[in-house]
Amino acid sequence: MTLWFPLLFPLVSACLLLGFKNPRTAVRAALGMGIIEVLLLGFCGWNVWVHGVLQQGKYLRADGLSLLFLINLGLIFVVVLGYSAGYLKHIPKGRFSSSRWYYALLFLFLFTMIAAYLSANLGILWIAIEATTLASALLVGFYNTKGAIEAGWKYLIMCTVGIAFALLCTIALYLAAVRSGIPAGRALDWTVLMTAAPGMAAAHDLLKLAFVFIVVGYGTKIGFVPMHSWLPDAHAEAPAPISAMLSAALLNCAMYALLRLDAITSRAIGASFTHGLLITFGCLSLLVSVLLMIVQRNLKRLLAYSSIEHMGVVALGVGIGGPLGLFGALLHAFNHSLAKTMLFFTTGKVRDTFDTLRMDRIRGMARALPFTSGVLIVGGIAIVGLPPFGLFVSELFILMAAFSRHQYLVAVLMLTAFSIGFGALAFHFLRMLSGEPQAAPGKAKLLASEVAAICACGVCLLILGLHVPLVFSAVLHHAMAVLQ
Repeated sequence: MTLWFPLLFPLVSACLLLGFKNPRTAVRAALGMGIIEVLLLGFCGWNVWVHGVLQQGKYLRADGLSLLFLINLGLIFVVVLGYSAGYLKHIPKGRFSSSRWYYALLFLFLFTMIAAYLSANLGILWIAIEATTLASALLVGFYNTKGAIEAGWKYLIMCTVGIAFALLCTIALYLAAVRSGIPAGRALDWTVLMTAAPGMAAAHDLLKLAFVFIVVGYGTKIGFVPMHSWLPDAHAEAPAPISAMLSAALLNCAMYALLRLDAITSRAIGASFTHGLLITFGCLSLLVSVLLMIVQRNLKRLLAYSSIEHMGVVALGVGIGGPLGLFGALLHAFNHSLAKTMLFFTTGKVRDTFDTLRMDRIRGMARALPFTSGVLIVGGIAIVGLPPFGLFVSELFILMAAFSRHQYLVAVLMLTAFSIGFGALAFHFLRMLSGEPQAAPGKAKLLASEVAAICACGVCLLILGLHVPLVFSAVLHHAMAVLQ
C-alpha cells in the first residue's frame, strides 16, 4: 500500500474538507491533512530511494523520475498550503471563495498530479493529466468574477483540446506497439514499451506522428508557444497560491508526461527527430515569451510569460541531450518551481495593498511594502538566472551542454533571450519599486505562515545555487537513469 496511501489520501481529504463549514476548522483540518500527506509522500519516496522501483499491480509504479517530481510536488504543496492559511483571510467573497471549497479543490488537484506521477500505464497517465485540468479549472475561476470565469473556461477548453491531441498520440503509440508484436494488454505499459522500444523501429512513421501529437498535446499543458494562450489568462485571474501551483506544479506534471513519452520514442527511432522538435518548440517559446514580457502591464501575466520562457529552457535542455543537458533540464524544472512560487506569493500581497496588479498603477512599493519588495528583488534575481541562486546553476549546465554538443546557435539564442528577459523584468520591477505611492496603500500584514512559506522557497533556491547537495544530486542522476 506504499503507493496507494499517498494517492488516495488527498481524494479522501477533499471529500472530508467539504464537511467543514467553519473557516477556521477547515484551515486547521487542511493543514493537518497536508502534513499527513507529506509524510505519506516522504515514506513513499524513501521506499523508492531504497528499492529503486516500486510496482503495485499493473497500474501503479514509481521510479527515480517519479521520486524527483514527487519531491518537487510535495515541497510546493507544503509552502502553498502554509501561504494559503493567511491568504484566504483577504480574498473577496464569492460563490466558491470559502475555505472548505478552496482546500477541497486544492487536495483534489493534488490527487490528480500524484496519479500522473504514479501511473505505470500511458493510458492512465493521459487520464490523470486530463483530470488535472478538470480539478484546477474551478480554482482558476475561484474569485468568481467575469474575468476569472472567462479565464477558467478558456483554460478548460484549450487544455482539453490539447489533451485530445495527446490522446491521439497515445492511440498511435498503442498501434505502433501492437504492430511490433507487443501483446495488446501490455501495449501501453511504460516498462514494457521502454524494453521493447528498439524493436519498434519498423513503425517509425507512426511513432513520428505520435511524437508530433505528444508535443502539441502535452505541450499545450506545458505552455509551449504557440499553444500557450491559456496560460497568461489563467495565471492572471487565479488566486496567488493557485497561480503558484499552476506554474510550479502543473507545468512540471505535463513536462513529466512529455519526458516519459520522449524516452520511449527516442529509444525506438533515435533522438534526432524528437529532440529536434523539442529544440524548435523550446527556442520558439523562449524567444516569443521574453519579447512579450516587454509589453506586459499585469504583474501576474508578466510572471506567466516568464513561466513559458523557463519551460522553453527545460525543453532545450532535454532536446540538446547528453548528461549535462538532461541534468540541467531536470534541475531547472525544480529550481523554476521554487522561484516562481516565491514570486507569485508576492503578487498576493501587492494586490491586497494596492488593489490592482496593473504595474503602471503601482508606485512606491519599496516604501509601502519593504519585505515584499525585498522578496520581489530576490525572486527577480533568481528567476533571471543570476548567482547565487539555483537557476544560474541549471542554466549554466544547459549552456555547457549546448556548447559541448556544438549547438552554438541555440546557445546564442538562449543568451540573447536571457538578456531580454532580464531587461524586461528589471524595467517593470524598478518602476513599481521606485517613487512615492500614488494612493494610500492598505495595511494588511503578512502572517507568520506566509513569511515562512516565502522564506522556505528562498532558502532552497540559495542552497541549490551555492552547492547542490549530494543526496539531491543522486536523486537527479537516478531520474536521468530512468530516461537514458
